[in-house]
Amino acid sequence: MENNIKNQSSRDTDFVVSGASESGYEVLNKVKNPKDIVVDNVIYGVYSNENAGLFVKLNDFFIDRSSVGLRDKSYFFHMLAVMVDAGIPVVSAVKSLAARTENPKFARVLNTLAYNCEHGSTLADSMTRFETIFEESEIGIVRAGEETGKLNTMLFKLSAQLDKNHDLSLKLIGAAVYPIVVLCVLVLVATVMLVWIFPTLMNSLMQGGLTEADLPFATKLLLNLQRAITGYWWAILAGILMIYGLFNVYVGGDYGAYRWDYFKLKFPIVGSLLRKLYVLRFVSLVGLLIEAGLPVIRAIAITGGSISNKLYKLKVQEVLTAVRDGRKISESLLDSNFLFPPEVVQMLNVGEASASLGKIAEKVSDQYQREIDNGLKKISSVFEPVMILFVGLFVALLVLAIMAPIFNLNDVLGK
Repeated sequence: MENNIKNQSSRDTDFVVSGASESGYEVLNKVKNPKDIVVDNVIYGVYSNENAGLFVKLNDFFIDRSSVGLRDKSYFFHMLAVMVDAGIPVVSAVKSLAARTENPKFARVLNTLAYNCEHGSTLADSMTRFETIFEESEIGIVRAGEETGKLNTMLFKLSAQLDKNHDLSLKLIGAAVYPIVVLCVLVLVATVMLVWIFPTLMNSLMQGGLTEADLPFATKLLLNLQRAITGYWWAILAGILMIYGLFNVYVGGDYGAYRWDYFKLKFPIVGSLLRKLYVLRFVSLVGLLIEAGLPVIRAIAITGGSISNKLYKLKVQEVLTAVRDGRKISESLLDSNFLFPPEVVQMLNVGEASASLGKIAEKVSDQYQREIDNGLKKISSVFEPVMILFVGLFVALLVLAIMAPIFNLNDVLGK
């Protein structure tokens, strides 16, 4: 018996991890007990760093004014759904996610949510304090989940919706980056050429015997432009700022805001894409809120508040009034084919007739998501050759403006 025990012990000692050396325990202990990790215990309205030093207050100033992106919120709602679905209490789940998030502003927000929930508030009520971070639609979905006892299900749907919004925003940014970068590079190159290189070249040509009357049209054009930029840059800057200010004043009022939003919807190529984006936003959000258990009127009101275009806001208000008077959503959209295409209205009518508006809205959203993706690809395919042509014309103008006077100088010297 004793021999069997000794043999078993000797076999157990044979099971070791290859390459693990005791000399590494010093490093392992540093990882296991890190001393440089600072725990942020700030809870808005409860605990703050008001008695801390200047550096901490300055850091808090930038943290409190930072933003929380869709990706942060999507990850939070998804992981919260997973943890709640596994039976973890909401307070514990939110605390755990607050410690894991890499966004310091969002970590403080989540700590505040956990504190409020721990002291008797619901998650939705706690979220209402942070209106700049959580939209009314997100709060409404969470509230519906809490009231119906299906918080995990609603959180999963909310996370999926935010994921789609984030992916769409990335695609929109990606489509706009190329032309913006090209234009910025052109402006930078043109500024360097006109302010530093072009004057030096002109001085050399004038010293060589050329007069301004001998210069070709392209060179005269750049020369006058260079003189305007270097001599009246302050007037140009003041004019740009004045135009920008007047534009903001114009669009700041109702009259200008509605007409500016209408102009954006009518703009070639981009306007069609914007209308699809707003239709997607309306249909997907109304369907999700109704499926979450919110009353139709409340769902429409929340959706209207989440749409930025004032024309769509006004139309959604008409829809809200019509539904309050007993009409269907689809009926109140029949007179607005420019804002809501007839096929969308027909699909919504089918959903209302079959009491499956949520499922129909999801199908319409998927279709419009594909159309928007295709539209972005078309816009990119149109912008690329246009920008190449624009760059080519710009380079040709520069070459012509620089090389032509050099040839003229040779003629002058030949005489």
